[in-house]
Amino acid sequence: MINPPTLTPEPELLTKHPVIAVMLSKTADYRVLSRSIGHSCVAPDPATIDDCDFDLCIIDLKTLLRFETGIRKLRARAAPALKPVLLAASEAELARANGYLGDLAEDVIRTPIRGVELTARIHNLLRLSRISEFQKLETKSTQSALKGTTRALRAFSACNERVIHALSEREMLSGICDSLVKDGGYALACVGQAKAYRNGRVKLLAKAGGFGHCIKALESGLCTKGTDQDPVALSLRSGRCQQSAIAEDSRDLSVVDNSATAQPLRTVIVFPLAIRGTEPETYLAIYSAEDKHFDDAELRLLQRMADNIVHGIRALREKSRRRRSEKRVRNMAYRDTLTGLANRSAALEALDRHLRHTGPFPPAAGLLYMDLDGFKLINDALGHDAGDEVLIQVAQRLQLAVRESDLVARQGGDEFIILAPYDAQDCLSTVDSPELIHVMSTIAERILEALEQPFVVRGREYHLGASIGISLCPGHACDASALLTRADSAMYQAKNVGGNSYRFFSCELSRKQQHRLDMENRLYTAVEAQEFKLAFQPLIDLTTSRTVGVEALIRWPQRDGSCISPAEFIPIAEETGLIVRIGSWVMEEALTTLRRWRSEGHTQLQMAVNLAIGQLWQPGLVQEVVSLLERFNIPPSALKVELTESSLMSDVPRMEGIVQELRQAAIDVAIDDFGTGYSSLSRLRALPITMLKIDRSFLVGTPDNQSAVKMVNSIRQMAESLGIQALAEGIETEEQWRMLQALGCPFGQGFYFARPMSETDLLERLRAEGKELN
Repeated sequence: MINPPTLTPEPELLTKHPVIAVMLSKTADYRVLSRSIGHSCVAPDPATIDDCDFDLCIIDLKTLLRFETGIRKLRARAAPALKPVLLAASEAELARANGYLGDLAEDVIRTPIRGVELTARIHNLLRLSRISEFQKLETKSTQSALKGTTRALRAFSACNERVIHALSEREMLSGICDSLVKDGGYALACVGQAKAYRNGRVKLLAKAGGFGHCIKALESGLCTKGTDQDPVALSLRSGRCQQSAIAEDSRDLSVVDNSATAQPLRTVIVFPLAIRGTEPETYLAIYSAEDKHFDDAELRLLQRMADNIVHGIRALREKSRRRRSEKRVRNMAYRDTLTGLANRSAALEALDRHLRHTGPFPPAAGLLYMDLDGFKLINDALGHDAGDEVLIQVAQRLQLAVRESDLVARQGGDEFIILAPYDAQDCLSTVDSPELIHVMSTIAERILEALEQPFVVRGREYHLGASIGISLCPGHACDASALLTRADSAMYQAKNVGGNSYRFFSCELSRKQQHRLDMENRLYTAVEAQEFKLAFQPLIDLTTSRTVGVEALIRWPQRDGSCISPAEFIPIAEETGLIVRIGSWVMEEALTTLRRWRSEGHTQLQMAVNLAIGQLWQPGLVQEVVSLLERFNIPPSALKVELTESSLMSDVPRMEGIVQELRQAAIDVAIDDFGTGYSSLSRLRALPITMLKIDRSFLVGTPDNQSAVKMVNSIRQMAESLGIQALAEGIETEEQWRMLQALGCPFGQGFYFARPMSETDLLERLRAEGKELN
């Protein structure tokens, strides 16, 4: 790295007395302030501020805003040195004034101004101004010394980008030469190959720069006299970079710059590129139109660039070799060696790509699963060689029978699959099912017709048939594996009716029923394996925006990282009775978690847990909850159970008894989704409810919809009149929050404050709230 010269500050900077420009909206303030400063003060005309010369400007916010343009011009003209501005602002103006820091001002001082504080601020800003002046001088002084390093660094960075992103050697080398000229500012750059250099010629692989008129001279050798002085020859022989001045009698070789002015080439540096083995055959030559030789720092950067080029070319060649090898392996992995057809894996991947393709038309396809009828007899009677010969003939006939866009693959043994894409361009949003069925039927019939002709094996004719099963997308499935399964099932239907025919897959159960059955089976397994987890959504004090409780929400995570919505599996759990076991797990898991939180100091946090109607019908429910609280040493007041309005109305006397039991145990009870059921005011008054949760549907359209706002307020007032706390669900905007605050609603929850989150995220939120409180 080039060491910059030692700078001595100009005498003017050391002896100059600072001049302070004071620009205040009140003249009296100027007189008072100028007497307190202790330096020469001027009061420039704000309209011509950009023509004034001063070291520091003290200005109030009103004046700054009025003459912002002139001050910007003044500061821009002084750059990169600093023309500091001290902004005076009252207590009421501080927030706005702080917004101009770093842009129009370096510091803000509050009015009324204290003399001691003012003196200190002025001293610091004047010192900052002088330091910036020194830096300006230093920058100007070192620019010349760093020019070579800077251009090399630009070229190094640009060439590295070329090395990283190039897809071929030609692209890389051409790009590097181009970057050396355009980004590095060098006159010429070329990469040459010198296998036949003993004959005095090189082959240019890439070049850049305005030297079209001297390419022949470059290909004949470098612009120097004799091979002993030729930097290309010296560099390739020694394996090290060589730099040289261009011979005087070769100065007629010149480069044409942007101004169309011819500049003679004066210096050249050559780097050997040992791409293969240790003896280099390729070189990189960089030419300059300046007399100055390349300095050490520049040389080191260019050498690193040359090394990167070698590594980049080697990497490209290795990638190309690996790609060819992978292609061979892929052909082996995705081709059936006997018939030459695609194999099962290739067909399924092709089908999967087709189904995942995004375009203007919906993906549609048919999958034909074919099994030969009577093949086993030939294979057993004549041997595997004869069987293989038949399979080869079958493969050939299949390829002739299907459309050009169809893919024929061998599934294994005597089974084949045909992927038949369907062109849905005539129907933009839906697939024409009758047309799709017709197209697949035509393909199946052509296949059966092609197989009707006898197969000749060892001079004798044999007849074979085929059973074909067909599955469709959409209709039967939308993923490759399911389509294959359904086509296989349909193929057996064809065999069961005598073979040599085709059948489409038929659903005995609707897709909804199949999904329901599958979900039920998976739910039984999930309950046994306890595959569920809890998420927690904060309950918020709308006055302070702090978390006062959390609602435990069940989640069913899947292997792909997604979660099945409770709205999808809870109804099934209720129908099958699994809700009781699931609810017991949720309660125990929630209280286990709450015990951990309380041990960490979160003793004021209340846990809300939903109870399903199936649980409410279980004898001993309240006692079971109380026992869990005692086991975990948790006070009952730390738990709140939430019951839906509809569940309370299912068997009013029984539900009233359960609520009474819960309250007698000091457990809070909330009505969830209030407003969606049919509870009466008299019934509500009879229940010892502690909280009423306003259903999220009432907040839709608020605060713009005044009718909705009035409805929310009516529910809140009703709850308040009954001595019940109100909580609004589904708060999604700040406007809704502000509206509820204005209405006097004490609590709320919703995505505006927080989505359901993991235990780790919740604890982090609570810690952050604790820090804010402190």
